[in-house]
Amino acid sequence: MAASQLARTANALLRPFSIQLVRRRNAANDQKPWDRKFAAWIAQARKRGVDPNDLGDAAWADDRLAESLSLYYLPRISATSVVLELGPGTGRLTRHLIGRCSELVLADYSRFVCDWLQHYLRSKGRFRIIRLSGPELTDIAAETVDVVLAHGVFEHIDLDDMASLLDEFYRVLRPGGTVVFNFDNFASRGGREWFERWRPAPGERGIFRFYHPDVVRAAAVASGFAVEQIAADDSRLATATLGKLRE
Repeated sequence: MAASQLARTANALLRPFSIQLVRRRNAANDQKPWDRKFAAWIAQARKRGVDPNDLGDAAWADDRLAESLSLYYLPRISATSVVLELGPGTGRLTRHLIGRCSELVLADYSRFVCDWLQHYLRSKGRFRIIRLSGPELTDIAAETVDVVLAHGVFEHIDLDDMASLLDEFYRVLRPGGTVVFNFDNFASRGGREWFERWRPAPGERGIFRFYHPDVVRAAAVASGFAVEQIAADDSRLATATLGKLRE
């Protein structure tokens, strides 16, 4: 299907949500790498009468979201928590957090994602959305967040931006707060297989970023965190749990 035809089809299905895909020649920064995938899920879900995140869960079943929810994410939040989620996308993790915490703060660099979540989460709980222009959280005051979560995000972030975000997480977290995120682990069998599967041609830039757990540990400590755990096995993904010590 041609791009123009796909856009017309998607817009027809997205119209009830007051969302429209707009193609602009001189606005390359408006469309982010995953926007087209997310728009396709939303359009297909609208046509079939299902939640687009059910389609997303099926498409990305190998990222172990269900397991991570029960082991790492949900045990960290309570009804009084202020939770920051970085890179929510269409809301695959978000939909399990909304309504379980006092406030959910969603930070993403995609205008499409921010517009979609405004509609998707309406009346489901207390939330606010921040559109990022870089690895800074300037719209979030210091020591106002209890938990920071990111699923499937740091596997697309370079080390310099990871370091900046960890600094920002430390700033916005209250003492005793927690950060939990996963990353592609180059030290595991699954991580190396994933690397070979997605390895680009020489001279090209891949879409995934790979880390050794020791690098993540060192970056976290450099930002001031205590590393509670880096859970790693033979799969491609490892999960880091970091804590901001109480003063």
